[in-house]
Amino acid sequence: MRIPRMLSAGYFLQTQAKVQEIMTKLLFEIIREELCDVVGEDGVDTSEAGRFCYGADYSWVSRAWVDRGMPPPVPDYVVLPRSTEEVSRVLKIANHYKVPVVPYAGGSGVNGGILALFGGIMLDLKRLKCLIRIDEKSLTVTAEAGINGEILERELNQVGLTLGHYPASGYCATLGGYLAARGSGTLSTKYGKAEERVVAMEGVLPTGEIVRTLPVPRHATGPDFLNFFIGSEGTLGVITEVTMMVDPLPEVRDFQGFLFKSLEDGLEAGRRIMTARLRPCVIRLYDPPSTIRFVQKVLGIQVEGAFMVVGSDGKKDMVALEMKEISKICQALGGEYQGRKPGETWWEERYKFYFPPF
Repeated sequence: MRIPRMLSAGYFLQTQAKVQEIMTKLLFEIIREELCDVVGEDGVDTSEAGRFCYGADYSWVSRAWVDRGMPPPVPDYVVLPRSTEEVSRVLKIANHYKVPVVPYAGGSGVNGGILALFGGIMLDLKRLKCLIRIDEKSLTVTAEAGINGEILERELNQVGLTLGHYPASGYCATLGGYLAARGSGTLSTKYGKAEERVVAMEGVLPTGEIVRTLPVPRHATGPDFLNFFIGSEGTLGVITEVTMMVDPLPEVRDFQGFLFKSLEDGLEAGRRIMTARLRPCVIRLYDPPSTIRFVQKVLGIQVEGAFMVVGSDGKKDMVALEMKEISKICQALGGEYQGRKPGETWWEERYKFYFPPF
């Protein structure tokens, strides 16, 4: 008996769909096996729960999915390499099979950069966490990109040094994340942003090729390859190792508070401080609504207006002189001196400004 043409077409389409499904599952397993060959069985997670943990960061985009009751975008594989060489081999696999890769560090981003919108591989770099070398003579530190920023700072503090980088995400961000996101921190007014403190870097291109820059000042001509990775958010390659400048821990740190009647007066004070070529380590100005919402809650002081914290660090005598000049500028613009206690409390409690319930 002859099968009707329409039935034959339907049967063919159903069969084709089943074959494609089988081939997709087969390819998924092939890729998983190859990834396991590189990083080991414990370095690849394809479980639903494991992948779900990588479906959000601190961005409004992540919150939007939750608010709308939609499942977050999750990767197909979570891969945790232990070395630059393993990162290279993983990227070669991904490049061969045309699988998208999202580098993952501390997960503290606020722009949705780690969301795996097209599935693929989530490359978690937190196993690259070795502190390789502290050079107390050249004042540099070399570490793998997955080391936690707070842990790195504590290790440096033990030998009397500091990275000078204190971002809001310091407790969860990583060294590589500092650079991939062009991070700035609480003391960047003096010490500079993360990108300004990097000396050398090791990274892996999407093809799997490993590139390294030398820990020396660059020549007057030619491109600066550091900036190929810095600020790229992992889109142009994966940062695996970094050498950064460090500084001696300051002899003293002095934080003081000033209260201005208006935001404009506070901004003018900040402008005059900087154009006077003073070098405060921090100038943090809150507008009147933020003073009520944040400063009153965190610092426990009942003030209204534009609240400013100014800090200086370094040698005791130099800090005293600098803060004296800063105080003159602030008070000339109507800034009411609040003393050291609000400033010191702000420094100790600064991370509370960024997390609930504050």
